[in-house]
Amino acid sequence: MTMRILSSAQACGFGPVSKLVAITPLLAGSRVDFVGQGVALDFARRHSHRFHRITEGDTSRHEDLAQGLADADLVVSVMDAELVFRAVRAGRPVLFFDSLLGFWLTDRSFEELAARAQLVRWADHDTARYVFDTLAPHERILLAHLLARRSYAQNFPGVPARIAALAATGADHIELCGPIVDRGALEGALTEPPPERPAGLLINLGGFQNFFLDYESHNAYLDLVRRWVSELAVARPELGRILVCGGAFRRGVTETHGDVEVEYAFLPQTEFLRQLAHAPLYAVPPSLTSLHESVILRRLPLLLPEQHYGHIANLRALRGTVAGDIAASLTDLGSRFIVPEDDLEGTKALDRLTRELLTDESGYRRLADHLDTRLTAYQELTQEQRGAAVDELGALLGGPALAELLDLVDLTPATAGSTA
Repeated sequence: MTMRILSSAQACGFGPVSKLVAITPLLAGSRVDFVGQGVALDFARRHSHRFHRITEGDTSRHEDLAQGLADADLVVSVMDAELVFRAVRAGRPVLFFDSLLGFWLTDRSFEELAARAQLVRWADHDTARYVFDTLAPHERILLAHLLARRSYAQNFPGVPARIAALAATGADHIELCGPIVDRGALEGALTEPPPERPAGLLINLGGFQNFFLDYESHNAYLDLVRRWVSELAVARPELGRILVCGGAFRRGVTETHGDVEVEYAFLPQTEFLRQLAHAPLYAVPPSLTSLHESVILRRLPLLLPEQHYGHIANLRALRGTVAGDIAASLTDLGSRFIVPEDDLEGTKALDRLTRELLTDESGYRRLADHLDTRLTAYQELTQEQRGAAVDELGALLGGPALAELLDLVDLTPATAGSTA
């Protein structure tokens, strides 16, 4: 009998949904349906071959999930806590996947969260809803780990300690894993021939959109990068071609600055990975998904300034590595760029500060000079130094293979989510 799986991913950038796309091939013999919105829906549609059915919907709306949950034998969630809540209340087992377990902020003890998980699971609906809704967004994701039948946390500094702390509350079902990435696509990229017109510099700005940032209004970061790239093209004719990729560039644009062609594009994932596999220079904000992909393809990235607060936390954890120490960071430009230690407020502050640079010429010039200096330092690394830096990151980020961990999960409908 075919296992029927309902899935979704948090719509914050491409990281969560790209992990879901990577996970679906590992659920062999299953029919995986997707429901979601925003950038998660966009990415899923571009990888429709990985899903049986794709439906636009909000996992916080009962009417958007009711039928899917009624039909499902199992629920798979990537950092979508609302889906976990509704699945547990509907009596459906959940596999939960998270790439940021060490990041989530909470002032509550894990013991209190564990007690709340029991209420969500067993109390009446109104009580369960109240207990869940009064948690902060980060706390809901921690709660989702506790509610899941099995959960998998991608390795990063701080993650093993968090798993141990959660296990001390009795949650022994949370497992450390290595990169949650599409290994099939990555291995395929390594076997593909180089692009006919390779880029001298590949820049990846990712999905960008999250709970605050968007392509139309809270988008100052994108404008700053475009200005810097146009200046870089004039100053560095030897680059030949600069390719800037991201979800913001659905309508591709090609420009010429000096002797350099600059293309802005939202490439299919397989083509993007082919470009990355052969790129001599690669720049990306400190996104964990992008970092894992670059390590597997053995392309050391130049880390660009932070788009949101999560990138500040990621870069902070990478300090002391070659990649972290040569990174371009707004926090290196002085106290002006110190933001609140809060996901939403920190992200809002970063957006405001980057927007100010659009009209502050001296401030912009400091940022552009900082980027130029970091790019030069990155270019001056030898191949041996880059290889050693990639190995350094690999040792920091490695962990048990997710495919092997999932092989231990019995995916027959009668015992969905149980372990062998």
